[in-house]
Amino acid sequence: MKNRTRVTNRLNVSITKKVIELQEKGYDCDFLLLANGSLLCMQTNRKYPMSSVSIEATEHGYDFFSQSYKHVHKIVTGNGEQGLLLTEKAYN
Repeated sequence: MKNRTRVTNRLNVSITKKVIELQEKGYDCDFLLLANGSLLCMQTNRKYPMSSVSIEATEHGYDFFSQSYKHVHKIVTGNGEQGLLLTEKAYN
């Protein structure tokens, strides 16, 4: 059991490190996937159709807190907002 916890914590750390690394590179917005399939920028309250943004999956790992796999995506909008989206499903 101890080894399993250690592996899980490492995966959580990899997700956290990737988020911090991307934030340091200017991906400072947080995006939320809405039920209608659009993205909401939490900082500006702007909504974007998924087809109008650039989405790149960059990291995935097991999230101990939600007990599910999470995918980290870089989002770039047409007006230059850059940020991150964490989801259980990978998008490209």
